[in-house]
Parts: sequence; structure tokens; C-alpha cells
Amino acid sequence: MKHMGFLLCFLVSWVPLKGCFFKDPVRVGFVGPLTGRFSDLGTHGRNGAMLVAEFVNASGGVKGRPLELVLADDEGTVSGAVASVHQLLSQGDRIFLGPMTSTQVLAVLPSVDQFDAVCLSPTASSQVLDNRADALFRMAPSDAVQVEALAERILLDRHARTVVVLWDADNEAFAKAYAEGFGEAFRRRGGIVVAQYPFRSSMPSAWESLMQPIQHTGSEAVLVIASAKETAYLCQWLARKGIKAAVFTSFWARSAELMVYGGRTVEGVELVSAVHLDPETSSAEMKKFISAYRHRFGKDPNHAAVFSYEAVLLLTRALEKSLDGHIPLRTALIQDHEMVGPTGPLRLTPSGERILPCVVEKVAQGRFHVLRRLGETR
Repeated sequence: MKHMGFLLCFLVSWVPLKGCFFKDPVRVGFVGPLTGRFSDLGTHGRNGAMLVAEFVNASGGVKGRPLELVLADDEGTVSGAVASVHQLLSQGDRIFLGPMTSTQVLAVLPSVDQFDAVCLSPTASSQVLDNRADALFRMAPSDAVQVEALAERILLDRHARTVVVLWDADNEAFAKAYAEGFGEAFRRRGGIVVAQYPFRSSMPSAWESLMQPIQHTGSEAVLVIASAKETAYLCQWLARKGIKAAVFTSFWARSAELMVYGGRTVEGVELVSAVHLDPETSSAEMKKFISAYRHRFGKDPNHAAVFSYEAVLLLTRALEKSLDGHIPLRTALIQDHEMVGPTGPLRLTPSGERILPCVVEKVAQGRFHVLRRLGETR
């Protein structure tokens, strides 16, 4: 099963049916922010996972066992993620889809490892999670490549030699590592990081105190490392203060919520992305996924949706191999499955990481447009 196009075509026309099963379900605990500040990650991630689970069950399940998603709302907090995982572990669950942020993943990994369980995160991408021999498997590629590409874009393509960096300390494992990795790459190329300002999205009033020092730096560029909503709000503040610096953001903000909450103030914002979701210019597999997602949920997917979708595709095949060959699920996940999802091959390295090419994107007329694919000549 190298391609999943037939699956997607089926989903577009399929009306959910209840299958008849006589075996215990394979339970997968979905741990994500279904409410709260980061709910765009959680709701889209849940939807992407549901899209696959519904098809798998309509087709007979996993070796005759239904695939059951057990939803746990972690509210986008570390304490919520830890409580959700502990609750699911106490119920005997040993397979987790999520958490969605790197900070939450770091918090739950000791417990997941202790129970020899599996943590398959669709969106956690911090460099601090690289090369770990533990329970973690990731569908989103590491930020290591993205920060290098973004530094090059700002300095060499946009000719901005000075930058101020704002990062959300409520997801410190991701945002701080991204800020530090970018800063090192930017300085190595001759750029100047004028200042770094951490803030907490859980304390919106703190934004006001950031605007004056940013304005006084006179920096040519501002890099915001935060969720789509927070990035949009900060872009509004920059516009109100008349700050004309070019604005860049991270892959974390790659969601329709950026335009919904930011409106015209996010026009021109650029980022380096690990996935392209344009229904007009994407690959055939991606177009089919977008069509199926729209048909099922009535809206366009974001990166959390497609990575969760691919995570369950990979998990389903690994479960089949594990049950067939009586091998540990962790081993089955890193075997070469020869599967291709909407973003590309579903292969993980021996340490459970995904390698994908990246693209440089820009918000224009309320949409993300690809400026360049990494590896292409300028």
C-alpha cells in the first residue's frame, strides 16, 4: 500500500457506518488542546486522526479490531497534558497520539517511558527532542533545518541585518530552542539579533510592555515564535504602534487562524514551513487529503490535521506488523513501511524522527503562498 489516494477518494464519498466487531478495540489516546489558547492544534489534530480511524473501522479495523480514539483535552497546558496521560495510563492505555507541543511532550515522556508505552506526536518539532532513544516518535521534522533556512531568508533574500525575536515562554521547549537556534544561524551569517523578549501568551497584558523597547531598537525585522493566534495579536500591536519592520514567524503559526485573527496586519508575514497545504499547487496526494477533510469537517486543514492523519496511517500499519510478527510497536514504527502520505514518505529514522523538505511561504491576500522550495536555485 504505497499510496493512500484510494483511501482519500473513498473518504470523499463515504458516509460513516458502524462496523460489527467481536474483538476488543485498539485504544489510542489522543492528548491535545481541544479548548484553550492552542485549540487550533488540537481540534485539527483530532479531526485528522478521526478521518483515518473512521476509514480503518469501515474497512474492518486493525486485524479485525476496531481502532478507538480516546480523546483527552489537555487545554494546552503542561499540567493538563500530564494529567491526561496519567489518566489514560491508569486505564491501561499504552499508545498516545500527542501531545501537540514540545514542552508538553517533554513533561509526559518520563511517564510514557516508565510504562513502556508509545508517544507519537504529530506536531512537536523542537531541536531539544532530536536523537532521543525513548518512547517518542515524531511526524513533524525537527526545527534544525527550518531555523537555518529562515536565517538565510531574512539576511540574504530580504537584506535585513537586524532582528528582534519574541518567543512564547508558555511553550518554552519549542520557542526558546527555536529562538536560540535561529539566533546562532543568523549571527553566523553576519546578522545581528538586537534583542530577545520572552513573553507568556497566558498573560496578554505583558505584550504592551514589549512594544516600546521593540520600537526603540529600530530593527529591520521581527521574528515572532508563537501560535497563530498570538502571532496575529502581536502583528496587530505592531501595526497599531506603527512599527514597519518585516515580520517573520515559525511553523507553529502556520494555520488559517493567523489570517482570521490578524486580518490585514499579517499580510506579508513569512515563515519556513514543513508542509504546503495549497489545494491548487500541492501534490495530488495532498489535494485528495484536503478535499476529504473539507468534505468531512467543512473547513480547510492545517499542519496539525495532516500530520495527525499521517500519524494514524503509520500507526495502523505498524500495529498490523506488530500483531503479525509479534514485534514491539516501537520497532514496527521505524521499519520501512513504503507508505506515502500527503506530505511524502512515512519513514522515521531509528531515533523516531521524520525528515521532510521545507518551503518558504508568505501570507498574501489572506493565503499562504510558496515563495521557494528549499533546494531550488534562487
